[in-house]
Amino acid sequence: MRQQPFSSHIVARDPSEPNRTSTTLELLFDLVYVIAVSAAAKGFHYRLVEHDVMGFVTFGVAFFILWNAWTSFTWFASGYDPDDVYYRLSVLLQMFGSLLIAANIHLFFEHGLVWIGVTGYTIMRLAICSQWWRVYRHVPSHKKVAGRSFVGLLSLQLLWISWLFLPQSWQTPALFLFILGELLMPIWARSEQFDNWHPGHIAERYGLLTIIVLGEGILGVSGTIGELLTNPNYSASAIIASGSALVALLFAIWWLYFNIPFATILDSEHRRHDFVSFGYGHFFIFASLAGLGSALNLVADLVDKTSTSAMTSATGSSTHPLTDVPAGVSATYAMGMILLQLLIFLITLTCLRRLMCDKSGHNLMALSVAMLIIAVSFFAVQQGLSITYGIWLTVLAPVVMIVLFRRDEQQWQG
Repeated sequence: MRQQPFSSHIVARDPSEPNRTSTTLELLFDLVYVIAVSAAAKGFHYRLVEHDVMGFVTFGVAFFILWNAWTSFTWFASGYDPDDVYYRLSVLLQMFGSLLIAANIHLFFEHGLVWIGVTGYTIMRLAICSQWWRVYRHVPSHKKVAGRSFVGLLSLQLLWISWLFLPQSWQTPALFLFILGELLMPIWARSEQFDNWHPGHIAERYGLLTIIVLGEGILGVSGTIGELLTNPNYSASAIIASGSALVALLFAIWWLYFNIPFATILDSEHRRHDFVSFGYGHFFIFASLAGLGSALNLVADLVDKTSTSAMTSATGSSTHPLTDVPAGVSATYAMGMILLQLLIFLITLTCLRRLMCDKSGHNLMALSVAMLIIAVSFFAVQQGLSITYGIWLTVLAPVVMIVLFRRDEQQWQG
């Protein structure tokens, strides 16, 4: 077994390095974000149940906080990752900081950003800045990106620490101003250098986080099936129909996303601005899929409300669930929230596909047909169709896009 040096001479990774895959350390790091994404999705679900429109903004900010921390770690690891003891201890500190951030996400929907989240970011940034300092010292050709990243990260963190001491009336506008700074700083730092990230590695890392956020949808489906099983008003056929519809929707979304060969596109183009289009564009991919998981939990709420309605009205059992329920979480509302998150995902994925490769075709046609299917699905449920069958109809939206996008497969390789 190879002996790990405590601190080696850091070098820029080769962007064409063969067999460059995620390390077990990166996978361990991702486990922290399973917790953070789950906390954000759960908080958003509560806001959806309350019909709180501002819940979308709160969820967006909460998700940005965790996404931004994950992104900083991922792009650095793709470009350098010396895998010595010093680097591993640095990742340990980043994991601890990320856990503090995840703890803040649990509190965020009620209390907003608090000291524990800022502390988590501070720990993370001190660790990552120590690595950028190594790049500055050891990689002469990357002095500019390393120096800018080092100064930019420290400056931003000092602003976040000062945010804790601002008057409460200043905190909300300052929050969005600092978020803008978080988005602009990496663009400035990487504007002239930092082209040694690995296309296959980055595509895999983003694909793995896509799987994590899809896991929230799986939890939503599991919760709905559990509610159905404990509810005597639903037959076995109704449980199977409802559960399979939700699983089919998530499966079609997975198929559609991974049908697009992002690794091939990034490798063939390898433009510096892919950091913005691919990296920042995926924020909406991740957030919409996590939000979809929250919306799918509304179906379980429908089951619970349908059960309560049946008990109070004593009308007997229903073989076709999830049609008419009392005010609050209605079938129309639940369907609308599911379709909204799906629509954001489909629009973002189509835009990414168009922006990243000029050879992509069928974008407008595929998205137009998908949007038509989504509109028909919502209208059908609004008119009284069971949400189960509405979701089955919705599955056609990503399926149509899969079929149309596959026609471009030869062009991707051309």
